[in-house]
Amino acid sequence: MVIRLKKNKEKAVLNFHPWIFSGAIASGETGVTSGSVVRVESSSGEFLAWGHYDSKSQIRIRLFSFAEGEDGSQETYWTSKWDSIYESKQTLLPKETTGFRLFHSEGDGVPGIVVDCYDKTAVMQLKTPGALSLRDWLVSFLSKKGFVTILERVEKFEDKSAGDPIFHKGNESEPVFFEHGIRFIADITKGQKTGFFLDQRDNRALVSRYALGRTVLNTFAYSGAFSVYALLAGAKQVHSLDISKQAIELCERNLVLNGLETENESSRHKSLVLDSFDYLKSMEANFYDLIILDPPAFTKSIAMVNQASRGYKDINMRAMSKITTGGLIFTFSCSQHISFDLFKKIVFGAAKDAKKRVRILHHLTQSPDHGYSVFHPEGEYLKGLVIQVDGDT
Repeated sequence: MVIRLKKNKEKAVLNFHPWIFSGAIASGETGVTSGSVVRVESSSGEFLAWGHYDSKSQIRIRLFSFAEGEDGSQETYWTSKWDSIYESKQTLLPKETTGFRLFHSEGDGVPGIVVDCYDKTAVMQLKTPGALSLRDWLVSFLSKKGFVTILERVEKFEDKSAGDPIFHKGNESEPVFFEHGIRFIADITKGQKTGFFLDQRDNRALVSRYALGRTVLNTFAYSGAFSVYALLAGAKQVHSLDISKQAIELCERNLVLNGLETENESSRHKSLVLDSFDYLKSMEANFYDLIILDPPAFTKSIAMVNQASRGYKDINMRAMSKITTGGLIFTFSCSQHISFDLFKKIVFGAAKDAKKRVRILHHLTQSPDHGYSVFHPEGEYLKGLVIQVDGDT
């Protein structure tokens, strides 16, 4: 199938951007089914790229090849590409780490495909019809790479709701893996995303640099990974806060897995099943000197950016207002539509309204196995800052 673009709409493709929106297409869509491979041409008929078509998405075509002779019709094309990515990812991992993102969609040139690995378990998310068309080849590839369990987290599409996870091989539902030598459980069937937030690996390690002797609040704690790092690094006390009881239970299991006490009076850890917004509003001032703000995405659409910005500003302002003088805040946004520049402006606004002097110590992003293409800046979804609150203005 051949899709032709409108005149002067080929610039993004020539710049290797992997998305073609519906408004750029002039002709060729009649009879094309979602998931099909299409040849993309300019208005004058010159070859531009190969991609997967999706009739129900504004992103009508996701490009996977800019070479005319590589149309993706052969299994060997994909297995060769996947094998190259696999070998590259091995070079990016720190010592004693068996949890990593193998395939990061457009960031790795495999649009719609996400695969996270937890030791000998691989969890797939096939986010587009084109990715779904490669399912059998992908399962075969992962099996040959030695994964004992291969699970698919079934995505929600416009014409159907998300389904139950599918075990294509094995049945391990809670694999244990290592991250910088620390052990964690991934709840791959019921947990968020693929079961664990691997993108925060390097940022958790940075918390270890600052946690010694500090009193730490880990909001939106989920699996408690930041809390584990802080405690192992010698934090005086850590409070893990999440509105989900299931999340806090997973947090406590990860603490125990690493030899950290959670239930006795002398424990340095306390679990709080509470709403993070409410707690930040009512918590005691000058108690915490390290606060982690790692909320879920407040928006998944550009139309909700203003509302999301208010949410980020609110939690940062409350944390700044209550933290001890000289305290550190690790603050994050994983909303794709919140740019780094906007996120810094939000933090600026929070500091201004809180009447606090604030310095930026670090700019943070996703771990290297979640790298994004220079041609696809939308892939930079995780933004973070380490800020120090120096006192009143």
